[in-house]
Amino acid sequence: MSLPTAALETASTARSTVSNPSRTTLSGVTLDAAVDDLAALLDGAVIRPADPDWDAARAAWQLGVDQRPVAVVLARSEADIARTLRLAARMGIRVAPQGTGHGAAAVGDLSDAILLRTAALSYVVVDAVQRTATVGAGATWGDVLAAAAPHGLSGLSGSSGTVGVVGYCLGGGLGWLGRLHGLGAHSVLSARVALPGGAVVVASASEHADLWWALRGGGGAGVVTELTVRLYDVPRLTAGSLWWPRERADEVLKAWSRLLPSLPREITSTARVLRFPDIDALPPAIRGGEFILVQAAVAGSPWLADRLLAPLRALGPAMDDVAPVSPDALGQLAMDPPDPSAGVAEGVILSSLDDAAIESWLAALDSDDCSGVVAAEFRHLGGALAPGSVDDAALTGIDGAVAAVAVAPATPETSLATAAAMVDVALASLGPWIGDQQYANFVERPTSERALVGVAVDRLDTVRMTYDPDGTVVRRHGPTD
Repeated sequence: MSLPTAALETASTARSTVSNPSRTTLSGVTLDAAVDDLAALLDGAVIRPADPDWDAARAAWQLGVDQRPVAVVLARSEADIARTLRLAARMGIRVAPQGTGHGAAAVGDLSDAILLRTAALSYVVVDAVQRTATVGAGATWGDVLAAAAPHGLSGLSGSSGTVGVVGYCLGGGLGWLGRLHGLGAHSVLSARVALPGGAVVVASASEHADLWWALRGGGGAGVVTELTVRLYDVPRLTAGSLWWPRERADEVLKAWSRLLPSLPREITSTARVLRFPDIDALPPAIRGGEFILVQAAVAGSPWLADRLLAPLRALGPAMDDVAPVSPDALGQLAMDPPDPSAGVAEGVILSSLDDAAIESWLAALDSDDCSGVVAAEFRHLGGALAPGSVDDAALTGIDGAVAAVAVAPATPETSLATAAAMVDVALASLGPWIGDQQYANFVERPTSERALVGVAVDRLDTVRMTYDPDGTVVRRHGPTD
C-alpha cells in the first residue's frame, strides 16, 4: 500500500505550513498536488471545493453543520483509508473519519483536515453460529439488524437504524437492549484499525489490547475500518408505544418514573413529549398533535410486557401498539427522521428523577422559550448500563438514573442559534438533577473528554500517544483538558 510518488516516498522530508492549509508543502510539493497523486491511487474518489458535488460530499447528517475540510475522500476500501492516512501523516494535516455524519457538530473545525467518508464500506457479515456480525466502517445499525433478524439475533443498536455502528460503539452505544446486555461498546469483540502512516492492526482482547480497550467507548485511536460485534439471541421481543394526549404528561411521567426502580433488566423504556408537524405525510391520528409517549422494548413475551406495563396501561392510553416484533423493528421504534435535517439535539445525564424534576422539565417545555422543541425525552438507565458492568472498556457504564434529551429543528422561522437556545433552556430546567458524567453520543458540542470517561481519560491519552502521537485522526470533543 505504498504511494509511489515523490511527494509521498519519505516521511523524513522537511515540512512547512503556510497560512492556507491547502498549500502545506512537502519538499516543495503542494498538498493539492499530493492529493492529485492520491486520487489516482484510490479505489474511491477525492472531492475538492471546486467540484460540483462538493456540498453533498461534505454534508453532515445535521445539515446545519458547515464542514469545510481541505478535501473529501470517498473511500471504497480499507486500502483507501490507509493511503489517506499515509498522505495526512506525511503532509502534517489531519483526517476526520465519518460514516453517516451523525455527531459531526462535536468534531469542530476541519479547515486543516481531510474529511474521510466511509459510507461505501457498508458490508455486514453475520456468523449465526458464533453470534457475531463483522461490519465495514460505513455500516449502519439498520444494515446489521436486517441481516441478523432472520437468525433470531440482534445487535445492541440505538434508537435509529440510520446511525453508524462504528461511531455509535466508539462513543458508548445506548440502545433498546442496553439494560439487559450493556452498552454497544461492550459488544465490540475486535476491530481492524488503520493508523497514521498507513499500517493496519487488529485490536482485540488478545492483540493490541490497549487499543481495543480504548475503542470500547473511549473513541479509540486511528481509523476503524472494520468491527466485529457480538450478537444476542432475541427469541421473543415485545415492543411499541403507549400514547396519551400532551395534557396528561405530568401524570404519565410521574407514574413512569415511580415504576422505574421496580423494572427488571429485560425492559428498556423511554418517556417522550412529542410535537408532530401538520403535514400530509403523517397519519391523521397524530398529524399536528402533541403527545406524551412511553416506548418500551421487552426481551420477552407479550405476557411479560403486559405485566410490566400494567401500571401504565391502567392510565388508559389513547393508543397502544405494544406487540410482538422482529428484532429489526427496533431501528424504527423511536420514529426518528430517516433523512438528514438541520437542527440541534443535546442531552444530559440525571443522577435522579423525581416529581420536582418532571415539573421543572414540563414547565420549561410549555414556555415560549422552548416552543421549537419538538422532542424531549427521558431514557431509563441502570441495569447492565450502570458503571462497573465491565472492567475492560474505556467507558464501563453510564452513571445516572435517566438520560434527558431535547431536540429542536431549524426551520424558516427558527434559526440554528434559536433552536440551540431552546434546547439549552429545556436542559437547564434540569440543572439540580444533572450529574457529573456526560454521554458522548448525546453531546453535540465539543466538551471535556474527562466529563465523558472520567479517570479513564489519562489511560486514553497514553493509548493515543502510542498509536497516534501527532493527533492525525480527528476525534469528537477534541483534546482532553
